[in-house]
Amino acid sequence: MHALLDRGGLLPTDVGFQIVVRRIQRGLERVSWRTVASVALHARLSQGFIVTRSSGNPGLPAPSATELAMYAVVDTETTGLSPSHDRIIELAVIGLDAEGSMEWEWCSLINPGHAGTGHGLAVQVHQIYPRDVADAPTFADFAGYISRMLSGRALIGHNARFDLGMLAAEFQRLHQDLPEVPQICTSNLARDLGFRPYGLKDCCDALCIDVDGTHHALADARATAHLARVLVDFSSETMRSEIATCVRSLQHWPQVPVVTETPKTRPIPPVRGRALSAPGTADSRRSAENPAKGEDPRSAIDTFSIAADCPESRYLSAVEWVLEDREISPEQKQALSDLRAELNLSDEQVHNVHMAFIRGLAGSMWADDVLSNHEQFDLDIVGGLLNLSSEDVEYARDNPIELDLINEDYILPPGAKVVFTGEMSVPRSDWTARAKAAGLHVTGTVSGNTDYLVVPFGDTGSSKSRKARGLGVRVVSEQRFRRMIERAERESSSC
Repeated sequence: MHALLDRGGLLPTDVGFQIVVRRIQRGLERVSWRTVASVALHARLSQGFIVTRSSGNPGLPAPSATELAMYAVVDTETTGLSPSHDRIIELAVIGLDAEGSMEWEWCSLINPGHAGTGHGLAVQVHQIYPRDVADAPTFADFAGYISRMLSGRALIGHNARFDLGMLAAEFQRLHQDLPEVPQICTSNLARDLGFRPYGLKDCCDALCIDVDGTHHALADARATAHLARVLVDFSSETMRSEIATCVRSLQHWPQVPVVTETPKTRPIPPVRGRALSAPGTADSRRSAENPAKGEDPRSAIDTFSIAADCPESRYLSAVEWVLEDREISPEQKQALSDLRAELNLSDEQVHNVHMAFIRGLAGSMWADDVLSNHEQFDLDIVGGLLNLSSEDVEYARDNPIELDLINEDYILPPGAKVVFTGEMSVPRSDWTARAKAAGLHVTGTVSGNTDYLVVPFGDTGSSKSRKARGLGVRVVSEQRFRRMIERAERESSSC
């Protein structure tokens, strides 16, 4: 513990430091991360480092914790780091009760107007593109509802000063000033406790806290709430009373009309490298017909074939084609509808084709005996595009089939020019090495000579993606490209 404190934790002049050292020396208790954090937090509260008091009505009696909503965890995704120039494009708020337990959560994309969603590194980090926010409400639309959510609560954030500064700048654009707000910053707490580095994911990794994703406002807010429960002793009556007194004495949040509270959301991109848990494991997918043997279906996935001249085969080929980029445009949707009518396919036949497609996709994913979060995410996207229920997707995941791509066009010729964009399930350097080993030519920019642009889950809206669309370059998802390169590798090894 001395080493922890000596390497940049609590300051020697901090009351929290002195209390912790005295407790260690006297051996009064077993000091944990939680204990140190709570003592440090209480010291900061008492010294005004976290809670900023207003001058209004300090003589009010301290209300009980049950009289106040207590806490709101806040996280923002922004176009950049400057409150005066940049805008909030995604906001998440999680309400916590006096015990630190979640009451509710809310998250929405926000249309910043003509500001766009940022440039360069900012877009690479949050992966929010102009098309994502095009039909989202503006901050002005949400301002009244945001005020209601945050009023009467102490704010918790990882780098809370930044998030609150961005909120203040947005309200100032509406000619509204924010009140002084009590804050608990998990980043400051982690830094004072000696965490190095003390970024949100770093802290969660160090404390074995699972995260849904990163740089998605709701995922980060959930992680921050979990981190706060580890670092902060919410049961402390001293802290509750201190915060409650401050909140009671502060001015109200801006009284702005509520235009809308209905959010526009986006899926939470999965965390790279994590494998799906129990529903996709061998035990849960074990054959019901041979429970004693416990045979793992992944080692004996049923092979599925379909006659090339039957109507379903032609429709399956079309489905395979339109889903190569994990997007179905209105024109493609109409083309599928027209083809279905031409082939006189019933609802049941169409559903069976869709199920065959997604079960074949699942079969390709189980080839390495692991179903990653990225692969599950891709299954969910495909299921949604094919109007399949969550039960259908789960069935496909747990009952995969071996179904190769049926379009002969999905053959990667040697020397094909490939460009990668976006956050992939594996590092881009790994994909580059694998593509080069397969005889492909990998470049960093899209041109008229590019054969394929590989995207994570769909059209990202990035400059590469827009340019590829404009030049007529084929855009394929990472999962589709993986199946294509696996086919090329099999054919190469058989020669």
